[in-house]
Amino acid sequence: MHTISEQPVRVPPAAQVREERPVCAPGHRLVRWVFPPAAAAVPEVRHLLRDVLRVWRVGPDVIDTLLLAVSELVSNAVTHAAPVTRRVRVAVGLDGVRVRLEVSDDHPFRPQVLVEAGEDAESGRGLFIIGRAVADADGDMCVLPLGLGKTIRVRVPAVA
Repeated sequence: MHTISEQPVRVPPAAQVREERPVCAPGHRLVRWVFPPAAAAVPEVRHLLRDVLRVWRVGPDVIDTLLLAVSELVSNAVTHAAPVTRRVRVAVGLDGVRVRLEVSDDHPFRPQVLVEAGEDAESGRGLFIIGRAVADADGDMCVLPLGLGKTIRVRVPAVA
């Protein structure tokens, strides 16, 4: 069991958790999880993220947006990056004003966010939907290079 602000947060046995509080930024919070690229990671990270955001008193609409985002991003990493990555890394931070969510993997493909899939597409709509939800929450989403892989970052105001 790992605690944040005196309230327990469930930790799955497969995940490694590290909480960091940067010395140079009082009041900032950061939690990181590392999961194997397996389907079981998706519901586990959703539960962990929900618990952390509630402890941090993030607004319920923001929590819903971030849970949608983390579900899709981790699911994408598990589905597409599993053959080339040993771990999926998830980080969530709060600077008092904005919540930052990052999902990283070692797959070299860097998708374009906010590109709508064709109306007949059977897949590929997830990032577009997340991008719209994040934009509706006055946030932003981007894809950043990370070594041979990538990080997809979502930032939204902590209160809707």
